[in-house]
Amino acid sequence: MKSDKLGKIIAAVRKESPPAPAAGFDFLVLQAVQREPIRRTSTVSDQLTALFPRLAGAAVATIALCVAVDWLAAGAQTGLVEGMAQLSQQWFLSGGGI
Repeated sequence: MKSDKLGKIIAAVRKESPPAPAAGFDFLVLQAVQREPIRRTSTVSDQLTALFPRLAGAAVATIALCVAVDWLAAGAQTGLVEGMAQLSQQWFLSGGGI
């Protein structure tokens, strides 16, 4: 479509009168406005409530990562009894031992 043709179409549309709203439209708008609560200011708790799904997901991911790292680190170490024996031997060999 050429620009002069488009300009003629836009000029013709501007001359037309806008369509009239349906009967009772103003009443419906007023009802909708009255139904909506007035939101004054958002508090910190409102903002946290809006962010909670994201924060909860991040918290679950962090906890899962910590558990996985702990589990992998525990697998690389010796058992509890051997670990305690090793710690007690290191304490005796240090300068503060018996």
